[in-house]
Amino acid sequence: MTRRARSVRTRIVILLVPPITALVVLWGFAAGTTLGDTLRRTRSQTFTDKVIRPTDAMIGALQDERRMSLSYLGDDSTIGRSGFDAQRAMTDRARAEFRRSAADPSVRGAARPETRRRMVDLAASLGELESVRDSVDRRLINRAQALGRYTAFIDLAAEIYDETRSSDERIVRDTRVLGTLERARENLTREDALITGALAAGRLTEDEHRRLVELSGTREFLYGDSAGALADADRRRYEAIIAGPEFTLFRRLETRLVQSGPTDDRPPVDVGAWHTSTESVNAQLAGLSSRIRTATAARAAQQADAVLLRLTLAGGLGLLAVVIAIVVAVRTGHRLVRESRDIAGEVAAFTRDRIPEITERARRGEDVSDEENEPRPEFAVTEIGRIDAAFTEARRAVVRATTGEAAAHKRLNDVFVTLARRNQSLLQRLLGLLEGMERDTEDPDALAALFELDHLATRMRRHAEGLVILSGRPSGRSWRHPVRLMDVARAAASEVADFTRVEVVPMGRTALSGRAVADTIHLLAELIENAAVFSPPTTRIRVTGGEAAHGFAIEVEDRGLGLSREELERLNGLLATDPELDFDDSVRLGLFVVARLAARHGITVTLRPSSYGGVIAIVLIPHALVVEPPDAGEPGGGSGEHRALVAVSRAADAVGHGPPRAPAVQAGPSASGRPALESGRSEAGDGPAAGGEPALPRRRRQQSLAPQLREEPEEPPGAEPDDRPPVDRAPEAAGRLLSRMQSGWLRGRADARPQPPPGPGGE
Repeated sequence: MTRRARSVRTRIVILLVPPITALVVLWGFAAGTTLGDTLRRTRSQTFTDKVIRPTDAMIGALQDERRMSLSYLGDDSTIGRSGFDAQRAMTDRARAEFRRSAADPSVRGAARPETRRRMVDLAASLGELESVRDSVDRRLINRAQALGRYTAFIDLAAEIYDETRSSDERIVRDTRVLGTLERARENLTREDALITGALAAGRLTEDEHRRLVELSGTREFLYGDSAGALADADRRRYEAIIAGPEFTLFRRLETRLVQSGPTDDRPPVDVGAWHTSTESVNAQLAGLSSRIRTATAARAAQQADAVLLRLTLAGGLGLLAVVIAIVVAVRTGHRLVRESRDIAGEVAAFTRDRIPEITERARRGEDVSDEENEPRPEFAVTEIGRIDAAFTEARRAVVRATTGEAAAHKRLNDVFVTLARRNQSLLQRLLGLLEGMERDTEDPDALAALFELDHLATRMRRHAEGLVILSGRPSGRSWRHPVRLMDVARAAASEVADFTRVEVVPMGRTALSGRAVADTIHLLAELIENAAVFSPPTTRIRVTGGEAAHGFAIEVEDRGLGLSREELERLNGLLATDPELDFDDSVRLGLFVVARLAARHGITVTLRPSSYGGVIAIVLIPHALVVEPPDAGEPGGGSGEHRALVAVSRAADAVGHGPPRAPAVQAGPSASGRPALESGRSEAGDGPAAGGEPALPRRRRQQSLAPQLREEPEEPPGAEPDDRPPVDRAPEAAGRLLSRMQSGWLRGRADARPQPPPGPGGE
C-alpha cells in the first residue's frame, strides 16, 4: 500500500503535537544507540583479531612459499629442502589458525554473511595446497602454472578485505587506500616470485617478460593511485620509502630486466642484489600498511567515542531543541514550503528542458556561456539558498562539461579526418603506382599479384573514407556526371574482400547523380561486406535492382544465418536515423557508416529476412538522385547481358594452374556477327610467354571508359599534394577491371592454343 505524501507544513505540525513523546523517544534512542555502539566496538575488535590478522598471516605465508616454489622450479641450488619444508610448515600453521578463526562462533556476529562465506571458501580451497605442493615437488607444473595456483589462493584471501565497512568517510577512504596498497604489494611479491624463478632457471621467457611488464605497470599504477589519498604523515613515509636506496636499487634492477627483454641467457641482474632489494622494499611497504591499519583502527575507536558523546548530549539537549523548533518552525514553515517548491520546479525544468537545449546548442557550435551567468533569486532560508547555490554550480558544471565535450568531440573528429585524409592521399599515390605497373607488366604471375594489391589498396581506401564519414565529413571522391547504377553496384562489389562471391544482376540503364556516386558506392560496399562476412564462404551474395514507386531499389541478399526479429528492429531503427557512434558496438561500424551516408542523401536502407534464411538489405534511392542515363555508347553492359558477375579467380588459379572461370560479363556478338572474343585478339600478346603460358592481353588505360568517367575524382580536402599521375577509379572502371582481366586471359589462351590439323578434304 502506497503512503500518501504530506506537505512540509503538515509534517511540522505532526512533529510539534507530541513534544513530550518525542523527548522520551529521543532518550530511548540515545540509550539504545549507546548500547549498539558499544556492541559494534566489541565486534570491530573481534573482526580485527579473528579475520584481518589471520588473513594477513595467511597471505604473507603464501607469498613466501610461492617465491620459494618458483625458485625451486627454476633449479635454484641455494634452495635447501630444510628451508623449503620450514616455510611450508609456517604456511600450515597460518592455514590452521585461519581455519580456526573461520570456524569460531564469535566471527558470526562480528563479520557480515558475505565475509563469512568468503572465509569458508578460502578455508576449503586451501585444502588443494597439498596438491600444488606435490606438483611442485614432482615438477609436474612449470613456473607460470605454479605462480597462477598460488596467486589464486592469495586473490581469494584478498577479497575478504573488500567487506570492511564504516559509517565514517575517512575510515572508508583509509580502508580503501589500504586495500589498494595491499594489492600493489601483492603485485610486488608476484614480481619477486616470477624473477626469482627466472634467475634460478637462468633464463627469462617471453611470457615471463610480458608478465613482468604487466606486474610492474600495475604496481606503479596502484601505488600512484593510492599515494594521493594517503594522510600527510603516511604520504611522507611512502615518499621516504620510494626515495630510499633499497627502492632505488630495486627499480634499477627491474628496469634492467624490462629493457633486456626475453632471453635464453641468464638475466642481467645479480640474484643476491635482487633478493636483498625486494625483501627490504617489501618489508618497508608492509610496515607502512601496518601503520595505516593501526591508525585506521584508532580513528574508528575515536569515531565511536565521538558518536557516544554526541548521542549523550543529544538526549540532554533534546527538550531544548523541541522548544526552539516550536518557535522557529511556525515562522519559517511557510517560507520554507514556498521556496522549496520554487527551487524544485526550477531544477525539474532545467533537467527536463534546458539540458537537452544546451547540449544541442553546444553541438551546433553556439556560445552557451550565457547559461553560466543567469541571475539567481535570493532565498531567506539558508538551506534552500545552499541548495540553490549547489544547483547553480551543478548547472555551470553541466554547461562547461557540455561545451568541453562538444569541443573535444570536434577536435577528435578533426584528428580522425586529418589522419584519414593523409591515408587517402597515400593510397591514391599507391593506386597510381599500381596502375602504371599493371600497364607495363606482361608476366601473368606478376600481373595477378598487382591486381591483388590493387584490390587491397582499394579496400584500404574505403576504410579510410569510413573514418572521414563517421566524423561527419564528405568522403573526398566525387563525380560531376551521372553514372549508371549498374556500374555503381559493380564498383561497390569490387571494393569488398570476397568479391568473387558477389553476383550483380543487370539493372538496366538507370543512372545516379554524380554528387551521390561516391557515397552510394561506399554504402553498397559496406552492405555487401556485411553480407559476405555474416554468411558461409561457399554461398553467393546477390545484388539486384530495379525501378520502384519512390525511386530506385537495390537489394543485397545473402544466405547466412540471418538475424532475430528484435535485432532486425534495432538495426533498422539505427539505419533510419543519423546516429551517434556507439563505441560499444564496434563490430557494426559499417552500419553506422551506412546510416550516415543514407541520412546525407535521403536514402532509405531497410533490413528484412531473406527466403534463404539470410538477410536482404533494401536500398531505396530517391527520385531526386536518379537521373537520365549516360551516353548510350558507354561500355559496361547492355540489353544482351544475361547477368553481371563481379567475380575473378585468384591469381594462382588464373595463371599457371588451369583455365580461369568464365568472365564476369559475357560480351555480346559484334557487328560482323563474329563472337566478341575474337574481336579482342589484337590486344593479346604476340605469342606464348617464355614459360609456355599464353601472353596476357595488354591493357589500354581508360580505353573502355565513358567520357565522363575519364575525369579525375577530386582530391579530398586537407590531403597532401601529389604530383604523381592520379588513378582513375570510376565505378565502371572498377567494376569492369576484373571482368577485363578474365576476358584477356581467355583471349590470350585461345590465341596460343594450337589449331587442329585440317581434315582430308580441307585446305
